[in-house]
Amino acid sequence: MLHFAAVDPPSDRRAFEHALALADAGNAAAQYVAGMCYDLAIGTEINPEKAFEYFSKSADGGNLDGMCQKALCFIRGTGVARDMGAGIALLTETADAGCLRARLKYGWCLEHGVGVKKNCKEAFEVYSRMAEANIPIGQYEVGRCYMDGVGVEEDGNTAYGWFLVAHTIGCLEADFGMARCLLGGVGVDRDTKEGLQMLTSAAERGCTDAMVMLAQLYAKGKVGQSKKECRSQSFDWLVKATTLGDPSAEAAVADMYREGRGVQKNAPMAFKYYYRAAVHGDGEARHNAGAMLISGNGTRRNEAEGFRLCSMAAEDGYRRSQYVVANCYADGRGVMKDRAKAVGIHKELAKAGYIKSMLFVGESYYLGEGVEQDRAASYEWFRMGADEGDVFCEYYVGDCYEHGYGVECSADEAIKWYRKAAAQGHTLSMKLLEAVEKYGGAGADEGVSPFDSFLAKAEAGDPQSMFIIGRYYEDGIGMNNNMAMAREWYSRAAERGNEAAKRALVGLDAGKETA
Repeated sequence: MLHFAAVDPPSDRRAFEHALALADAGNAAAQYVAGMCYDLAIGTEINPEKAFEYFSKSADGGNLDGMCQKALCFIRGTGVARDMGAGIALLTETADAGCLRARLKYGWCLEHGVGVKKNCKEAFEVYSRMAEANIPIGQYEVGRCYMDGVGVEEDGNTAYGWFLVAHTIGCLEADFGMARCLLGGVGVDRDTKEGLQMLTSAAERGCTDAMVMLAQLYAKGKVGQSKKECRSQSFDWLVKATTLGDPSAEAAVADMYREGRGVQKNAPMAFKYYYRAAVHGDGEARHNAGAMLISGNGTRRNEAEGFRLCSMAAEDGYRRSQYVVANCYADGRGVMKDRAKAVGIHKELAKAGYIKSMLFVGESYYLGEGVEQDRAASYEWFRMGADEGDVFCEYYVGDCYEHGYGVECSADEAIKWYRKAAAQGHTLSMKLLEAVEKYGGAGADEGVSPFDSFLAKAEAGDPQSMFIIGRYYEDGIGMNNNMAMAREWYSRAAERGNEAAKRALVGLDAGKETA
């Protein structure tokens, strides 16, 4: 009898270095493997640019897997500027050359409308052609379509039948499909015990969909003995799925770290997993990773990369990313400053119900930034936001009524809107109302603006008016903000004992906005 000594498998690092050496020697298969190591952070740090580099080399060498991954990089914008057209063209070319994974990914793109017009029926046909060719994963996908009604009428019996066919020839995903049927009583009698056993077996053998579903069941307390065990098992299964590049699992783990749900809050770990999910095509994770890069939350600030990620998410229809992109254009963060472009994006968001965008557009017309100054137009946008309860828009509506900007002058209406804003804690509105009580109105003299009225009183030595003038300069109310002038007036008010001015100076020194 022959005896063989046990040999430990190589570490991830050694496996990566070996693949890299072969890749650099020109081996196309090894170039694909090296690219996957960079893509999944196996034995090295995640590096989308390096991943794309090696996938490209592999593709140039005729490796179909490398061609498929290069196509996905173009579609996802991973390590290269996103080019949906080039990605889909390469993906279909690779699929036509016989790459099963490329066929599946093309079907997925059709199913979800990524890079092509959404067409679930055509996606079903792609899967059906694979199933008819006795390709097990195609048989599973057809079963899934029948189970979920993707491009075909729901039919649990047919779904289970296709899963069973694929199961008999060793398709791991088919075991997951059968587990779903057993757990839900779809096409077969419900059997929770057997369904869980099959689901767990599929997860243990590497099916990421099974891992994610099992994690969800633990999170809901459907399996497990205690809350602690449920949280722990849910987290562990999700982390296992992330090692195989499942973007939904990566995003879920990131959420847990961000929210402190089941694990201690950890912004750097949240960013790590959001970034992984973004690299692997998750749209919402692109937004989250991009926003964290722009703010420097949990990672080193990189406004250009953050803008790039948020721009892709914005192109995919994520409103929150569109808002971030608009603000980047307004402030010149990660992109050349373009106030006019920012106004255009904010207008669309405002029309879609984004209240902060209503304020932004209103202020742009009020100040003439990015658009020609039009106080009448500013009133319309401020009123839109005020009707939604935005405190700053309420203040501005009061201001418009006081001055007759786009609406007939009305002291009563002005006071009404100032009171609405003051009730939500808007300091300047509170001070304006105090002035009404003390002086009979901020602009009591005919034709005198509130600013000029307060300025006259401030120059006459009134500390409260000095504070208000400081707020005008700090907040840029009716003018561009001027921190030097704000500090000067706050200092003069503080010297006369105004406590609000003293707090305002502390806020300026700390680099914060005063309340």
